[in-house]
Amino acid sequence: MTKRDIFSELREGFDALEGERQGKATLRTTEVEFKAAPEMTPEKVRAVRRKLHVSQPVFARYLRIKLQTVKNWEQGISKPNDQAAILISLIERNPKLLEEIAAL
Repeated sequence: MTKRDIFSELREGFDALEGERQGKATLRTTEVEFKAAPEMTPEKVRAVRRKLHVSQPVFARYLRIKLQTVKNWEQGISKPNDQAAILISLIERNPKLLEEIAAL
């Protein structure tokens, strides 16, 4: 039989209450649907880059990744991870975002 840490449990409850009062979104208060990352094919990566009128080296530098990574994506050797796929999809929707990323 393990001992309960009542103080920690109370503190956790008060922290949750404070978060609730501040409007903090948690999984207890908000229903969030898990969505898979967008499918990113070599053709789609290439199409987004071409739509932006940038070369592979420029695209790589803007995204702060290695040129070989872009080449591998476009040749189908590797696929963008979920975060990169989301970023590329956002850039496709809003091309100005690439300039904002480059400015960071």
